[in-house]
Amino acid sequence: MFKKAMTALALSAAIASAHSEVLINEGFDNITTLASAGWILDNASTPVGTAGWGQGGVNLFDAHSGDVGSYISGNYNNAAAGGQISNWLITPTFSNATALQLSFYARADAGPGLADLISFGASTGGSNAADFSMGSVITVPTNDWTKYTITFAAHGAGSVARFAINYTGAADTANFVGIDTLSVNAVPEPSTWLMLAAGLGGLGLLRKRKAAR
Repeated sequence: MFKKAMTALALSAAIASAHSEVLINEGFDNITTLASAGWILDNASTPVGTAGWGQGGVNLFDAHSGDVGSYISGNYNNAAAGGQISNWLITPTFSNATALQLSFYARADAGPGLADLISFGASTGGSNAADFSMGSVITVPTNDWTKYTITFAAHGAGSVARFAINYTGAADTANFVGIDTLSVNAVPEPSTWLMLAAGLGGLGLLRKRKAAR
């Protein structure tokens, strides 16, 4: 009986692990460690301002998760007065052999007549701005953290990708934006689910047969 129970638990655990293999899980607790982990922080604003990506602002709003300031932030000082912000936050490369789901949270600080804009997209491993296929520019909400979710189709064995967030807009009308809780998860192929489900089903059938003896 104990062996059957342990087998069932093992198969259940296999399904749980197949559900979501975590490739990246970044809470931005300490952004000084990002570069050594393969992240790229590239302030390409014109003209470049006095600041780039920084640790979260503890006097503005709390992080989505973790300590108060454990998020990464950009602000109007990323470009000089009258300039155009283009501040890139780029992930390390990750496998795109299977389908993926990526999510992150963003929030801006409210200010009269001000708005913080971002766009985001992916590359096939390149890290230059021109390598990324970017989506439309969006205005980041100010009332709470907003979750954004992106799906990647499987590109086969050996394929890799990067994800980028571009903080953009006119410096004179920007204010402050935060990014937090960025994760990339591999989604199992349907065949994986079928095989694991079949394993559990077979176990149930085996139990019934033995119980009937």
